[in-house]
Amino acid sequence: MKRKLIVACGSGVATSQTIASKIANKFEDDGINFQVEAVDYKSITNELPHAGIYVYIAQPDSEVLSKADELGVKVFPGIPFLTGMGADEIYDQITALAK
Repeated sequence: MKRKLIVACGSGVATSQTIASKIANKFEDDGINFQVEAVDYKSITNELPHAGIYVYIAQPDSEVLSKADELGVKVFPGIPFLTGMGADEIYDQITALAK
C-alpha cells in the first residue's frame, strides 16, 4: 500500500485541512509514520494513483470510487472526524491499514 492518505474537499483548504490535521496528529500520537495531505476534489483523479487511503468530505461520484477501487485505494468518510460521531471506529479502520 502506498504510504499516503489524502483528504479531499471542494477547495482543499478548509474542511479537508482540518480533518487532515486531526488524522496527522493522531498518527503522530500513535507513532504511525504515514503521509497525510489535504487536496481539492477537482484534482482527486490525479491524486489517487499516489495514495493508499482516501478520506472524503462529500460523497465521491461513481467514477472516482471506481478509480479508487481499481487502484486499490481504501476509501473512508471524513465527516465523523468533524462531528466526533463514529470517528474512533473509522480511525481504527484507517490505522489497521496504516500500520
